[in-house]
Order: sequence, then C-alpha cells, then structure tokens
Amino acid sequence: MNNLLIRGLRQRHVHSGDDWCELVTRAIQGKWPAPTPSKETREAENELGIDGAPYYFYVLRAGGEFSLVVFVLSENEKVGWPSDAKGATPFDSGDLWHKENATSPKLDGSGKRAFFQDHDRLLTDWQSAFEDYIRTHYETVSSYLGGDAPSPGTEPPNSPVTIIKGSPNGTWAWTWEVRVPYDLVARRLVLQQVYMTKTRFETYIDWLRRSPLTNDEFSWIKQWMDTHVVMLRDGESVVQAVSDRLALELTND
Repeated sequence: MNNLLIRGLRQRHVHSGDDWCELVTRAIQGKWPAPTPSKETREAENELGIDGAPYYFYVLRAGGEFSLVVFVLSENEKVGWPSDAKGATPFDSGDLWHKENATSPKLDGSGKRAFFQDHDRLLTDWQSAFEDYIRTHYETVSSYLGGDAPSPGTEPPNSPVTIIKGSPNGTWAWTWEVRVPYDLVARRLVLQQVYMTKTRFETYIDWLRRSPLTNDEFSWIKQWMDTHVVMLRDGESVVQAVSDRLALELTND
C-alpha cells in the first residue's frame, strides 16, 4: 500500500494576494516556510500537548475546503523519523478538540486529551498502524479513500470511548492525520504532484514570470511543473481528481 500524504491550500489564500503562489513555489523548491497555525490550531495544539507547530498532512485524502491547490507527497525512506516522536492519529486532532468529532460518551477537555494521547502513534510506526487500521475497519482502501465511515463494531473489545461513525461526524472524524515536524518536512517528504485548475495554473505561471527568481530557478520550476502538475479544466473538482487518481493507482498496485 502506497501511503501518500496530502496537503491542500484553503480557498482563503485567494484573498491573500499572491501568498498561495509563494507557497506553491516554496513547496516545489523544498523550502517550505515555517507553519503559521491559526488561532484555533494553536489552541488545539496547546490543549492536546502537540509540540513544535508541525505541518499537518492527511493520508490519501484531500478535503473540500483545501481545494485551492492540492499537493501529493511521498516519504523519503532514507531520512529517518525521530525514534520517540509521535504524530499520527486516525482522526483530525483539531476537530477532536473543537467538538466537530463527536465521541460516545461525550468527553470534556481532560477526556479529549486522554483520548488523543491513547491514539497518537509514533511516526516510525504510522504506516504499519494505518495499514492495520484499514484491514480492520474497511473492506478496501478505496472505501477509506472515498470518505466512508469505518465499519461499526470494529473497536477493540471493551473500548471505553469511540468516535461516532456517522452523523453528526463527517469524514475528518476517520481520516488519518500525520503531523510532521517542520525541520523534517523538506528532508522527509518528496513532492510528487500538484493539482490545480487551468486558470489557477495560468495565474501561477504569470506570477512566476514576475517573481524575483533567477532565470535558472524559473526554468527549473517550469520544467518541474511540466511533468508534475495535474492541470484540470475549470469547473472540475481538484479534490475529486486527486481521489480518482489515487483510487486508480491503488487499484493497479
């Protein structure tokens, strides 16, 4: 199973001038900027005990609100994870803290912290933990990829707390999150593809021509984009295109 990590940009980046173009460029160059967590993310990190303002990625799934541009990344296995660093949960940590992920029974703050800590996996083990999770909770990985809820009744025996596998929860309640320390993002992760619409691509190329990049830098990035960008017709869903492509690749593996 090819455990690809997904990171998308929110539409709000459109309202921040050319910020999204800068982010795409930095990602292609492997010069990811330091993360700038929102107030809500910072609160969840403080309350759940997440250190270091990491980058957040999702396993094999892109969400609709992150559909401006979508990055698909793989891992450079030659660069190791810190042996004691945790950073993978079978749910969105921010949604857990901010009540979007409903549990049975309902948890207070201390209960959420305990639940998070019980499910937070070592980064060295996240791939095998994810594969075990898929085998246990889904008939196929495509069901997870499509956003289906895990099969009911697959929790460990006598599990005291479970995430509700249906309304009011949505897909982020059962989408795996991987949190990568900032200093490891460029070394551990390899950008495989960038998905964007034709208009977005043209806007980006125009920005690229006006940017202070050297001619060599411009040429290298343009060549990279020619072979790694998946460009969609305007009106096509970027997120759906990512899901369809990954489903096809998984079927052929």
